[in-house]
Amino acid sequence: MNPSVSAILALVWLAVGGTAVALMLKIYGRNVPTSGRNKVARVHRALGWIYVGIYGVFLFVMVQKILGYAEFNSLQVMHLTLGVSIAPLLAIKILIVRRYPKLHSMLPVLGLTVYTLSFVLVLLGAGPFLINKLNAPDTEGKTDVEIIALGGQLLEQRCQKCHDLDRVYDQKGKKSEELWTSTMDRMVKLEPPLADVRLPILKFLHAEFAAANTPEGVMLTGAALVEARCQKCHTLDRVFQYTKTHEQWRATVRRYAELLPDHIRKDEIEPITQFLFEKRGQPESEEDKKRKVFEARCATCHNLSRALDHAHNNELSPRRWRRIVKRMKGLAEEREIEAWSDEDRDTIAEYLSAQFQDEATTEDD
Repeated sequence: MNPSVSAILALVWLAVGGTAVALMLKIYGRNVPTSGRNKVARVHRALGWIYVGIYGVFLFVMVQKILGYAEFNSLQVMHLTLGVSIAPLLAIKILIVRRYPKLHSMLPVLGLTVYTLSFVLVLLGAGPFLINKLNAPDTEGKTDVEIIALGGQLLEQRCQKCHDLDRVYDQKGKKSEELWTSTMDRMVKLEPPLADVRLPILKFLHAEFAAANTPEGVMLTGAALVEARCQKCHTLDRVFQYTKTHEQWRATVRRYAELLPDHIRKDEIEPITQFLFEKRGQPESEEDKKRKVFEARCATCHNLSRALDHAHNNELSPRRWRRIVKRMKGLAEEREIEAWSDEDRDTIAEYLSAQFQDEATTEDD
């Protein structure tokens, strides 16, 4: 949730809760005629449900945020504790109103307790946000050197609110500028107030922490990611026992990224792939090149197994395959799906006729 929207909603929440508490005190603390008492009670009840609804939104957002934290600092633990503790108090209050009329004398105490916790909760959340907003650095007119120096200070002030700085320093020289940018943007999503200091911190990370934009730097980034990510499921010995083409390594890394999206991120696929290919890569064979053309062209109209099954069942010669593929090429062009070159046509025909060449007939149809 946007911090400004969250702050406004928090103030509305406090206003609704404060009004509901004032009406509750009026009901239980003053002599009010029965007709007026019922009217006040209805308004109090309506405000109470609005309060509960806003609390539900905050609780959902809070749970989403904490799922992204690797570790918690003391302020976050306190915020979480206060936020969660409101839930059972609200449940008890609603239960007493609905089921236990003899305990109605407890309602003012419960209501005041819930509102006090709400006030402290908002103060812990909105307070630092407002302070950071007021103290947001002004980078206009500053040189790159000054912005980088400011970014180093802000890194120490702001980043260790969520985790130890050792976590950042351990990655020094192991991430490219693109990966640092991706990391910073991910942190901003988890902690939106960081948006105000994103630029100086990012400039500092790029200048002091990013791996050089050279082949050696790319390898350092890939090596660090392989060590950090791949050992989650198995040893590195298992990784390095294989040799694969660049495309095969990419397919492997992408498959693990889909299985563990919170562990291997999309922007890490290419650095990992490049490192593994440099260490344990093999050149792409002519067969692989032909297969890629076959997959790229034929899959646009039908399942690839249809062509392979036809090759297996009919044992066609290369010349016959060229005729079939030429017809498919014409159909694709008629349907304005994709334009094939004659070279593509011949490559596909060669690939299909070679799949079962031990069985294929040499008859020239």
